[in-house]
Amino acid sequence: MTNDGSNPIDVAVVGAGPVGLLLAGELAARGVDVVVLERADSPSSTPKANGIVGHSAVELASRGVFNGTEFAVMSPPVFQFGPLALDLGSGNDNPLHILPVPQRRLEDLLETRAVRHGARIHRGHEVAGFTQDGAGVGIDACAGDGTTEIRVRFLVGCDGARSFVRKHADIGFPGFTGDEISRIARVRISADRMVRTDGGFEIAGVGEVAAMRMNRLAGGGLTIAPMDVLDRSAPDDLYLISTREPRGDAEPGDALSADELRASLRRVTGAEIPFTDATAIRSTVGNSRLADAYRRDRVFLAGDAAHVFNAGGSALNVGLEDAFDLAPRLAAAVRDVSLVGELDGYESVRRLAGERTLQHTRAQAALARDDEESRAVCEVVGGLTSEREVSRSLARLLESA
Repeated sequence: MTNDGSNPIDVAVVGAGPVGLLLAGELAARGVDVVVLERADSPSSTPKANGIVGHSAVELASRGVFNGTEFAVMSPPVFQFGPLALDLGSGNDNPLHILPVPQRRLEDLLETRAVRHGARIHRGHEVAGFTQDGAGVGIDACAGDGTTEIRVRFLVGCDGARSFVRKHADIGFPGFTGDEISRIARVRISADRMVRTDGGFEIAGVGEVAAMRMNRLAGGGLTIAPMDVLDRSAPDDLYLISTREPRGDAEPGDALSADELRASLRRVTGAEIPFTDATAIRSTVGNSRLADAYRRDRVFLAGDAAHVFNAGGSALNVGLEDAFDLAPRLAAAVRDVSLVGELDGYESVRRLAGERTLQHTRAQAALARDDEESRAVCEVVGGLTSEREVSRSLARLLESA
């Protein structure tokens, strides 16, 4: 794919994750000529996020993204803030919205919408470099055995926490890496070893644990979520399970053996949890970082390229809201060069949202730590959240982005 530098593409989006695909769809729906450059040849089959938490779910539904599907926005009566269960109640006074949807399905729906509006998705195109001047950005992208040259008016990096766009634009990414490691997988557990109860599960050798939130056990943290809550087509013995332990010398990675997961479960629970058919086994370490800038002239950052959080389900919500904010600003600048000043507001609005989310996710991570001070703070804050309005105030932090 090449284009004449005298007739540049309006916007190139780097990264075909949910944020990049949403941004492309929002731009294309406004008549902007947009191309998405994704280095992978095909979408990843690795399960990632399992839903959207916050107002972006409402905005997506209002655009008809989920029409004709089994996915629907809901307001949960109870939700997690770190290790605390927030009692939010029901009705219109519940401020929190969630939408259980596997990330792969969300990407499918967003890509379909983007293409329908005229966006072009180019997979197998890895950005190798770019330069910019007062009129646009020149991009070098590797595709197959050759290099493609693309000229665009604006470039947006939606290429994740290790963003090439951010690094090449020389934008810092300060913050810290956590000292705990999570091991995650989808597993099958038979009903005779883990019985569902009203609030969670009764596990042989462990006792009762809550569903859908982290449980503090003697050896660390344990989270279990039934996959049929997240995906109605899933079998009822399929679970998303994760452990949290001190990191030590362990390094995170995409690959993790079933034996390593089994050993982690044994350390955390003090019991054997016999599982089968473990898939998408991986380990992660929490990072808490915010880009020094969201913009470098005609180059912008959105989603994980601009921010990563070490707790809570806020990353996707904040990233999608980045796209909702940036799209109309870019569209205005493309239509009328005199409106390029509209772009100035993106960083001031969205970086402030990133700072707020960084604060409350760090607070959640602090509450979840297994040390004497954190347990004391958790007990005090947990007492306050017994008041419904306090719980709803915390939920409003999760809702907004």
